[in-house]
Amino acid sequence: MSTLDEVRRMPWRARRRLRRIRKRGRTGVLLIAEIREPVRSFTDRAGVVSVRENGLEICFRTRSAKAPKFAELAPGLHDLEFRVSRPRASGTSSFRRAVALREGDVLVALCDPVQPNTFYRKSRTADSWFVGILSPGEDVSDSFKTRRPAPPTVAP
Repeated sequence: MSTLDEVRRMPWRARRRLRRIRKRGRTGVLLIAEIREPVRSFTDRAGVVSVRENGLEICFRTRSAKAPKFAELAPGLHDLEFRVSRPRASGTSSFRRAVALREGDVLVALCDPVQPNTFYRKSRTADSWFVGILSPGEDVSDSFKTRRPAPPTVAP
């Protein structure tokens, strides 16, 4: 699956934030966590989704802060750790990736963590991540519009 396909499936808040970031020509990481856990839930197993560089947390999302988060990074090579930690559930999943960013590149990190107390749909057994880079030259303008199928053509 390509980066553009994943951008088209992002939540509308994330697409809107991405459009603003690209319009301003900023470089960095856009973290999107699809946490469907309600804020008033009584679970103690909720996870924290974060991106770290050299052991320092540069951005994170929790169930009380679900909006997409952008962290500015300088162009160059970055060693990033993508992590989901659950302090009470004694479960942490993470992976590292070396990323080379050029001026105007946006690294999109989309995470769908395991939802421990989800009643309306079955949760996955492992955290799911998509990580991709959008360069300034890529046209994603059609991903922000409602796409309707073309009307059927009738042969004469």
